[in-house]
Amino acid sequence: MNTAGQLRRLTVESGGRQVVLTLAAALGVGLISLLAGPEAIILSVALTGMAMVVAVRPQWGVALILLMLMVQYGQRRYEREGVAGGLAALLPAGSGLLTINNLLGLFLALLLVYHLYRDGDWSFLRSRILQLVLLVTAVLVFSGMVSSIDVQDQAAVGLSTTSAQSPLRQLVSRALFMVLLVFFVQKPRDLRLIVGLFVALALVTAWSGSSAALTGAGQIDAGDYRAGGLDVLIQSTKNPNRLAMIATLGLVFIWEYSQAHRAQGWLRWLAMASMLLMIVTVFLTASRGGLIGLLVTGMLLFVRRRASASRVLYGLAIAAVGLMLVQEVVPEQALERITNIPGLSQTPDEVSGAGAGSAERRQYTYAIGFEIWKQAPVVGVGPGNWPYVRFMTDPLRSAAVAHNSYLAALAEGGLTTFVLYLVLFYVALRDLGRCQRSKAIAQRARAEGLEWLIAATRISLMAFLVFSLFSDLWDLVFAYLLLGIAAILVRRYHAADMAPVAA
Repeated sequence: MNTAGQLRRLTVESGGRQVVLTLAAALGVGLISLLAGPEAIILSVALTGMAMVVAVRPQWGVALILLMLMVQYGQRRYEREGVAGGLAALLPAGSGLLTINNLLGLFLALLLVYHLYRDGDWSFLRSRILQLVLLVTAVLVFSGMVSSIDVQDQAAVGLSTTSAQSPLRQLVSRALFMVLLVFFVQKPRDLRLIVGLFVALALVTAWSGSSAALTGAGQIDAGDYRAGGLDVLIQSTKNPNRLAMIATLGLVFIWEYSQAHRAQGWLRWLAMASMLLMIVTVFLTASRGGLIGLLVTGMLLFVRRRASASRVLYGLAIAAVGLMLVQEVVPEQALERITNIPGLSQTPDEVSGAGAGSAERRQYTYAIGFEIWKQAPVVGVGPGNWPYVRFMTDPLRSAAVAHNSYLAALAEGGLTTFVLYLVLFYVALRDLGRCQRSKAIAQRARAEGLEWLIAATRISLMAFLVFSLFSDLWDLVFAYLLLGIAAILVRRYHAADMAPVAA
């Protein structure tokens, strides 16, 4: 038989195995759903159809997991209304461990094992970024196992968990999501699908969060002048600090894409309107950390090499229009809070107004955080145990969060996790920088339409680290998404071009 005939035979055999695997997995999922009760029949039918599609297009399954992680998970679910509530209601949820996300993740994991058995290609595990994420996860899981703190201990002092699942299970599921992302999302069009989904979610979230600030609907605390609340689409962004970060990251991707593709006509106006929405949303959050993050991100966008005059003028025009919109739209109370930065906008004796005590509370939290770290300096007190340990350590009996990702990592994961996190972000930024500086890689990435994504991901990671100074972010899906995109890009380009790059 000639070579072409052999290839056809192998293709048919591979396709046959794929069909058999799909049907077997779909049948298994259906049986599991049926065992859960008669009400699960519709879910089992939907899962069967989904399994057949995902078996052929696993990258779509990864995108669906990302969608549900952002829309449905992050903290305990609330009843939402408006656009966010309507869109969230369209996604199936399930209950307990029998959620659509868990079943889809399990199916993709089985599919990954099948691909590894069929092809024997383990090269994705050579990614330094993925290796470090898995190592961080292992250390944190070990820390949680040896912490000897459980739910009963927290309940005994009146504390209840704020997460929809246990911290250890959440860490493992996030790490599995990144493994699936790096393994199945390889082609440029798949990367654009994932990034496009994130930007679309960020836009709807910015709109819904801004509407909450302007109308007062869906708020969860007394600060009804701040963007966020229950009706945002990305669930964890009901916190104003996280909403400001998502708006800023969305702005970065939109800006880099529009500049790389020289958007004209209605696309240029659409990009400008989207970026203006993101800028106004940051101000509506009244988050001073968000404003600092936005300003730092803006500087990073403009100090990039090869910044043309038209690029600078376009950016200045957007900034000018954005400031005019801010003056017209953002309530005075939000402007007062976001510009009331102790040590920058005022002297210590002049600090007053909305949010005036925030800096003092953070300083007090940092002092308590170091006391918590001293209790277990090597591996920490365990992920998710900050509220309980702080409550037991703080003389004021407060269980407030750390408001700082670096401090949270140091306290919950110890010095080991803290150093690993720093190395992780350093490696990701270093390798992306090498991709940007290599002419050969830049030429190949430009031909594939991904050069802009390398720059956008690197700037987004740096912005993410700035926002991490003011909020707990490293255990959220956003961190795994950015690091996963970085791992895919580095694997695709830098790993294939290992020639030394000039510093």
